[in-house]
Amino acid sequence: MLWLHSFPMMKHVTRRVFFLIALYLCIIFGIFFLQFTKGGAFSLSLGSMLVSGSRAVDSDGAERPELPLHIGTNGIDVFFDSEHSLTAWTGEKTSVALDVTGFSERDSGFAVTFEGGVALYFRADRRGDSEVLEISSTIPRNYLRVSVPYKIARSARLEKKDSLTLVATGKSRFSFSQPQSFSSGALQRLDISRAAPTVYYQTWRPAKGLVIADLASMAGASDRAFQAATERFAAAALASFREAINGGTYNEALVADYVAEMGRVGMYRSALEAIPADWSAGAARTWRSSPFLDHLEKTWAPFTAEERNERSRLARLLSERDPAFFEFPSVIPYLVDRGSSVLLDDVAKMVAGVDMDSVTAVQAAGILEAILDAPSSAPSIAATLSPLAEACERKLKASLWRVQDFLYLSDDGNAVDAGATFRVASVLRRYGSSASGDAGWKSAGNLLVTTLLDFAQDRAELPSRFTLSGTAEEKTGVVAKPDRILAPSEVYPLVMSWNPWLPHAVSFASMGESGLWAWTSSGSVSVSRPETGALKIVTRFAQGETHYMVIRGVKPFYRIQIYGMDFRTDPRFESYNSSGYRYNEENETLYLKMRHKSEYEDITIWFGAPTATPATPVAPEEGGATVEGAAAPAGSPPAVPAASAAVSPASAPTVR
Repeated sequence: MLWLHSFPMMKHVTRRVFFLIALYLCIIFGIFFLQFTKGGAFSLSLGSMLVSGSRAVDSDGAERPELPLHIGTNGIDVFFDSEHSLTAWTGEKTSVALDVTGFSERDSGFAVTFEGGVALYFRADRRGDSEVLEISSTIPRNYLRVSVPYKIARSARLEKKDSLTLVATGKSRFSFSQPQSFSSGALQRLDISRAAPTVYYQTWRPAKGLVIADLASMAGASDRAFQAATERFAAAALASFREAINGGTYNEALVADYVAEMGRVGMYRSALEAIPADWSAGAARTWRSSPFLDHLEKTWAPFTAEERNERSRLARLLSERDPAFFEFPSVIPYLVDRGSSVLLDDVAKMVAGVDMDSVTAVQAAGILEAILDAPSSAPSIAATLSPLAEACERKLKASLWRVQDFLYLSDDGNAVDAGATFRVASVLRRYGSSASGDAGWKSAGNLLVTTLLDFAQDRAELPSRFTLSGTAEEKTGVVAKPDRILAPSEVYPLVMSWNPWLPHAVSFASMGESGLWAWTSSGSVSVSRPETGALKIVTRFAQGETHYMVIRGVKPFYRIQIYGMDFRTDPRFESYNSSGYRYNEENETLYLKMRHKSEYEDITIWFGAPTATPATPVAPEEGGATVEGAAAPAGSPPAVPAASAAVSPASAPTVR
């Protein structure tokens, strides 16, 4: 019966247990209640990323962040607390600690802001079978780099793979896109430089050799990704150009890029109005900006000397059998347009004995470009060039290095050059779109561009050089070299070479007019033969705007029509509020001013001598065009001065 005596004691113990449980629950709920009434703790799950922290509400109702803040994913924990803050480096050996000023969920990611204008943005994503944490930064110019504190999670461990340290969690392995120093259990610091503002922490997979066809499945290899990346870059570049123009810190290259981009987005007139008139008429300008800003003859004069030097250099490279000859862009149309048939014969001789093992990636891409150009521009050497395509593909494949979901170009597996990468990417995109090339090459070209533009971010600047890290067989990351930063005006023509508003050369060799070419910013220029002895040129430009164009290789002619009206040559043609031209017979150069009444305008030229009896020349209006050479043929409309009859040339304003 002893248990009957112990029953009251058991009842007291049970009551005490229930009382203590209730008390602890009240304390716990009280703590949570106090936290949430002051702003509260929070926890966010954003893909594979878990964010936890808290906010407080001041007496005036303003919300402020409270530390610690943790951002964890796949074996690492990025954190900020009272003892560990973001470190910003103002010099190689000088730094300052920056406190957190705010954080928020943004665009499926998490943004953290700091003192001094520094910001970090974390976004977790899944790309195919890989998990990626993207850490992008905004770093003002007064800082070189920032150091972000993080630790290896207790559930993870470090593993060595040759020279690479991996973070192992479960069956997966992860690595940073930039080399890091690890020490298990201790505080780590992730360095992010202003030159390379984005770092990736992603699934690591051992390289198994580059398969071009596999690149199409990668996120940055699509046409859509290419378009989005270049549009982001162009918008950032335009903001930089505007700032330079407004601040008076610009040169001709920047002005040409600025006008070209403004034209592309439909703001051509605003771009012209923003450029100071004294600079447009100044001595700093050359032919590079002439399609926008007139003074064709004056600015074209230095071109002849540069062209002579280029042809001499190409002739020397051919005589030395140097494959650097193919580094020259569009070299086959260039030689055809200059009437260099002798040099074309030398091209055929050189490629017959070229050592493909010695060529660089840029030279291999140049040969592919020549293979694409030859059938329409120089059919005589097309058969000699085409057998080199397979060897060029092998060379380019050996020079492409995949690092996770990104692609880099390097001849030696170490150095990456931004300019060379964009040059090769442009050729690969064209080659992959051609009938002779595999579509995978276009994916490779897209991916090369989107990979490098990740480093440009919102400043449109780009390091000119990078270094790949890892073993000779396997690359694990890339490091930007901040010693030489390409300005937006340097990067723009490399990235946006497809923008037709950029002043460019148009060869008419593929249209059956060898030796004839134009320097223009027209969206399209075409030639045709409407009748024997006549040539028709059709140009496209913004309606209502003025387009200046230089056409080389124009043989002497006796008649020219613009808008279907006869015009005569006049050295003052650019000063009239109308279309007009000036012809230099000595160097066979036609300088044209086109006032586009419609989007497409045409010029028709009649060569040789008139078949009809010449009519008496019509006297020009005051200040109008004068006659050089033969008068208009009988039965044709009277020659119209370079200014229209509706506007007196003597009083007409100069119109760009």
